[in-house]
Amino acid sequence: MANRNERRKLGAGFIVPGVLLVAIVGILVSLGNWQMRRLSWKLDLIDKVDSRLSAEPADPPGPENWANIDADAIAYRQVRMSGRYLHGEFHVFTSLSDPKGRYGGPGYWVMTPFRTSDGWIVFVNRGFVPQDLKAASSRPGSDAPQGDLTLVGTVRQAEPEGTGPSFEAEPKKNIWYRRDPAQLALAGGLAPVDVAPYTVDLNAGSGSPSGLPQAGETKVSFKNPHLGYAMTWYGLALSAIGVFAVYVMGAHRRRKAGDRTVSSA
Repeated sequence: MANRNERRKLGAGFIVPGVLLVAIVGILVSLGNWQMRRLSWKLDLIDKVDSRLSAEPADPPGPENWANIDADAIAYRQVRMSGRYLHGEFHVFTSLSDPKGRYGGPGYWVMTPFRTSDGWIVFVNRGFVPQDLKAASSRPGSDAPQGDLTLVGTVRQAEPEGTGPSFEAEPKKNIWYRRDPAQLALAGGLAPVDVAPYTVDLNAGSGSPSGLPQAGETKVSFKNPHLGYAMTWYGLALSAIGVFAVYVMGAHRRRKAGDRTVSSA
C-alpha cells in the first residue's frame, strides 16, 4: 500500500513538469514551423527575382501605379525607358565588395534624375565611383550624356527613413546614405509627386563610355538562414523532451532504489 502511494506521489510530481514540457515544446515547434514557412517564402522570392532578372525589359511603373505600388513585386524588374538626364548628381555612400568591374571598396552610387518621355522623373543609379573619385571633375568624361536616350536597368526599392544606415545625410558635402527618391527630390528642387518611388540601376553596357560611373553593379543577394533557425528550434524541442525523459528515468530509479531499501529492512 505504501509503495502504491509512493508511485501515486511520484506520478503527481510529473504533472507540472509535464505540462511545462508540452508548453515549451509547443512553442519551440511553432517557432520552427514559422521559420520553415519563412524558408518557403524566401525560396519563392529568390525564384521570382531570378525570373525578373532574366526577363525582357518592360516599361517602368508610371504615376498611375505609384499610389498602390508593391515594392516587393517590382524589385529587380528589368525596365527600358526613354528620356533625358536632368542636371546634377547625388552621391550615396556604399562599399562595393566583389565588384564586377574594375573599381570596388568604399565609394558612392552616382544618382542622377532622369525625366522620361512621359514627363515623370526617376532617379537612375548610373553606377559606382571610388571614394577618391567622388567629384565629377576628378573623372573626366563621366558626366551624364545629354540628349534623348534609351536606358535599360533594374528596378530597386527605395530606402526611406528607417531602412539602411542610420547616419544623417550631409547635403553640403553631397553625401547621402540611403537611396531615397523623396529625399533626393527635395534636395534637387524637384516635386516629390513627380518622382518615382523607386530607383533604377543602370545595367552593364548602359553606363558612361569612360567607365565611370561603373554601371552593372546591382547586387542580388538574400540572407536565407531560415532552415538553420528551424533546425535550431526543433533541436531545442528534442532536447527539452530528452531532459524530461532523463528526469523521469532518474526519478524511477530513485523510487526503485527506495523500494529495495525498504524491502531489505
